Amino acid sequence: MARVKAWALVLVLLSFAGAIGTLDLAAQVHTLSGYVEDATSGERIPGAALYVSELGTGATSNQFGFYSLTVKSATVRFVVSHLAYEPVPFEVSLTADSTLLILMTPRVIGLDQVEVVAEGESSVEAIQMSLHDVQIHQIETLPVFLGEVDIQKTLQLLPGVQSGTEGTTGLYVRGGRPDQNLILMDGVPLYNPAHIFGFLSVFNAPAMKRVEFIKGAFPARYGGRLSSVVNYTMKEGNLKEFAGEAGIGILSSRVMVEGPIKREKASFVVSARRSYLDAIVAPFVTDGSERPVLYFYDLNAKANAILSKRDRIYLSGFSSQDKYGGVVEDSDDRIEANLRWHNRLVSLRWNHQFSDRMFANTLLGGTNYEMLNRTYQRDDYDNGRTIFTSKYRSEIVDWIGKVDFEYVHSLRHYVRFGAEGVIHHFNPGTASARFQDFNSKIDASFKSAAGKLRSTEIAAYAEDETRLGSRVRATIGIRFSSYFAEGATYSGIEPRLAANIRLTETMAAKASWAWANQYVHLLTQGAVTLPTDIWVPTLDSVEPQRGYQAALGLVRAFNGNAFELSLETYFKRLNNYLEYEEGSSTFESASLSWTDFIEKGSGDAYGLELFLQKKTGRLTGWAAYTLAKATRTFEKLNRGKPFPDGFDRRHDVAIVGQYNLTRTVLVSANWIYGSGYPVWVPVGRFNARDHLDDGSDYNYSTVVDYGPANSARAPASHRLDVSSQIRFDRSWGGHAVVVGCYNIYARQNPMIVFSEIEGDEVTFKQLSLLRIVPSISYQIRF
Repeated sequence: MARVKAWALVLVLLSFAGAIGTLDLAAQVHTLSGYVEDATSGERIPGAALYVSELGTGATSNQFGFYSLTVKSATVRFVVSHLAYEPVPFEVSLTADSTLLILMTPRVIGLDQVEVVAEGESSVEAIQMSLHDVQIHQIETLPVFLGEVDIQKTLQLLPGVQSGTEGTTGLYVRGGRPDQNLILMDGVPLYNPAHIFGFLSVFNAPAMKRVEFIKGAFPARYGGRLSSVVNYTMKEGNLKEFAGEAGIGILSSRVMVEGPIKREKASFVVSARRSYLDAIVAPFVTDGSERPVLYFYDLNAKANAILSKRDRIYLSGFSSQDKYGGVVEDSDDRIEANLRWHNRLVSLRWNHQFSDRMFANTLLGGTNYEMLNRTYQRDDYDNGRTIFTSKYRSEIVDWIGKVDFEYVHSLRHYVRFGAEGVIHHFNPGTASARFQDFNSKIDASFKSAAGKLRSTEIAAYAEDETRLGSRVRATIGIRFSSYFAEGATYSGIEPRLAANIRLTETMAAKASWAWANQYVHLLTQGAVTLPTDIWVPTLDSVEPQRGYQAALGLVRAFNGNAFELSLETYFKRLNNYLEYEEGSSTFESASLSWTDFIEKGSGDAYGLELFLQKKTGRLTGWAAYTLAKATRTFEKLNRGKPFPDGFDRRHDVAIVGQYNLTRTVLVSANWIYGSGYPVWVPVGRFNARDHLDDGSDYNYSTVVDYGPANSARAPASHRLDVSSQIRFDRSWGGHAVVVGCYNIYARQNPMIVFSEIEGDEVTFKQLSLLRIVPSISYQIRF
């Protein structure tokens, strides 16, 4: 801790020293500020780059489209660029601080057109490393499982990200686990982003405007997690006219509608998706007494209003639910079982521009994740009836308040600071059961709870994006967090540092380092993250997760930023990581006390990542390679020796390509390869014998030796997914047909590897579910 405090002091002194050194310069410059908007819809555009090539400086619009560009020049020539929009050149004369609304036109790609991307859009210029700004229009054209566009699965195609079990949406980022990812939707955390037991994510792509993915050493404005940040921003809604789109596929249908509430002043967007698994299964159920319940849905809604030139408010809502089970009954008996889980989220935000140099965002929000498992069984017989019911429930609810400020101090300093508070309500698990026998008049019940808990988490941060010279830029940040629960108080200083050293005009070296604390934990039952996994708090006997990550990298742009090549290497240390004790279960942790069934450990992860991306032209895509190793150490597991993490894969490869055959036909494909993940299987067996109590004979038994933990490896996984999209443009909008195939060459990839012991033989088997999975969908926009 003393080392962390020393780091914090150094970072603060560096930041203030830089600020003092530029006070005299601030009076000589002018600031141009305003918003970047879509010319057709009025939506504000985040991530638009403003670059002044003559001065070698620029700015980027923030999450709400606000930019502030400070220059020491009377006349400024700059280009505004974004991958989804046509570049816009500007020349502005400045005699004082001024405002400018920038309108951008969506990019239209012709058959023979080769796009030229303006300078400043390259990652060479950005300070933050390990950052991917994922474009929604690109995600929607990639091959998908069952025709369902899935943003989370696209993130799995990036370097440093493991996919976990075959076909699922889990994100295992640089040796971390899913609970160590901070997943935000309009600034509010989402705790379970999965449908169908993890095979699909809850994010409906047409409702999303931007996805920002930071997989390591994220800035001080983000906290509460150790591995990554996935920041989803919903669309705001068209301010000028009504529009929408809809789609129907094998698994589900969706619709999105947007338009003005008051033209140019307020707008809305509503998006919904529902599956029809129940309708698909129903024809195969020949017994009319059986009624399956199999469905999921998600609903996004957002409204915003422009109150003044400096004020805007946003109200966002999200709901998703999965329900699986069914009813079987006849004249005498009835059996009913269902498993349900849902997410609820609400966010109210207020943007206020204090001046041309200062912007603020205030947020109030709430999020809820609940899992409920119910069973009901009624048996009627000649002289009576019995009824058995059981219920298991777990839940987490957060209430959040947050304020963020952005201040352009001078040419050399872009300052962000703010504070947030979270009130957590945990119900790790409540189990109940009741048995009624009406003939014998027995009525017995059982109820047990792990105990409802409340905790509070507060944090404050400051970071300064600064120029330390003509070729060196850095973001120096510090975050202070505190946590309060029953009988427990924790706090920590979390320094953050990122640097960019411009080696040439087209190449830069980067470095980052971050310390982080995490005050929530996810207890998982096995190798697959399930809705029955429970979220638990930090307590007096359960310390917060803590960790740090360091990374170094090189990035090089080629051919006017049409190509980018990056190389990154990292090391990560994780402490106070929780696992269930061997043989423990979720039900036991609810019936008794979950703190009695956990093990605390640590872990290390390190690796090398290579990422080559082609951004422009008829052929676009990327190639990613990851060489990685992740280990865990628990005192009571594997004799206290380090062992491979369950999702430690030495090699990962992803090749993604999209090709415009004509103006209306686009084909895409991705090929992935992953070396085998660790499995813990028997390595031998032996016979043991013990004396009976009277000493007269022996008791023989067979003991299986599993050897070191995770000492074996499953077979490697690889597959090829393909897709073809045919678009038909019309004056009123257009429509498209998408045909695809998941795992087109029918590779039997292992989903689960297990062993069977029969007599003296031990055999190993694998379960493979997703072989050739064709899909077709129809989309319409209006």
